[in-house]
Amino acid sequence: MSPDAVATPDHREADEGQRELAVRIGLGLFASEAELHHLIAIARQIDVGAGQVLFERGQPVTTMFQLVDGDVELQAPERPAWRVAQRGAIGFLDFARHAVHERTAKVTRPAQLLELDASDYRDYLEDNYEVGQRIRDRLCEEVTASILATADPAPLLALERGDGELDARSFFEIEIPVVDRLLMLSRMAPFRGASVQALANLAQCAAERRIEPGGLVTQHGTDPRMISLLVEGAIELELPTGRVARSGRGLVAHLEELAPGPRRTTAVATAPTIVLDIDRDDLIDRVEEHFDLGMTLLAFAAAEQARINDLTTTCRVA
Repeated sequence: MSPDAVATPDHREADEGQRELAVRIGLGLFASEAELHHLIAIARQIDVGAGQVLFERGQPVTTMFQLVDGDVELQAPERPAWRVAQRGAIGFLDFARHAVHERTAKVTRPAQLLELDASDYRDYLEDNYEVGQRIRDRLCEEVTASILATADPAPLLALERGDGELDARSFFEIEIPVVDRLLMLSRMAPFRGASVQALANLAQCAAERRIEPGGLVTQHGTDPRMISLLVEGAIELELPTGRVARSGRGLVAHLEELAPGPRRTTAVATAPTIVLDIDRDDLIDRVEEHFDLGMTLLAFAAAEQARINDLTTTCRVA
């Protein structure tokens, strides 16, 4: 943390026992003692007074924080403030998505935090891919729950529209060539930025499914063993709050496709539809082999969390 970000009188380190307890409570997505002690080695517990700034908007992402206690507000001009109360990540969404902070983080109630060097934490995730998987799983579950709880989820579930030759081309008469599958994946937001090799491996293991109008694409209550990608046609999601039409290319049920729990939505084809199915275990294997793929999926989930945060004044991840 830069010297002018937090005033030195409000900044003190905790003893080892306090720090280990704070890591266990605040960064509890580790599975082994080795992962815990790796975290303890890179995390520093600090106390910060009200009114102090953790980082400024536009500043490079060199540190991020886990709030153990206190309140922090993240501010940006002409945008709603995000408030993290008592517990939550600070700067994590910027770490996952950007090289600079999109908001200024200001402590509004005396705070106890864990401070992490961004480079050290990235190395930690690369060394412990299972931790990154658990973080992605939790983030996907939380974003899905937040979307389903909104009165009008349709804007949050809209798919991007392509305008290139590949996007205008129909594959109903032929099996989709692997090279075209790769290009489709590379243009979908969840995979944009992953390496060609990672996407080529996914494209090769994907299975085509062709569904007539009225046919079931995914079923509420089932375990999402397959991650389904809409590549042509149209579907309707049946949500607890109503129905949402989806067309274009992307995850059939948004981030629910990447979450490990039982599905909360049903998807039905409303036109002749083509879906690519990727076995969840195959995706996890590819993430283990290609760290960039895991970070690309994390960046997409972080971007969706940021959209949710803009709809509320309180968030657990910022």
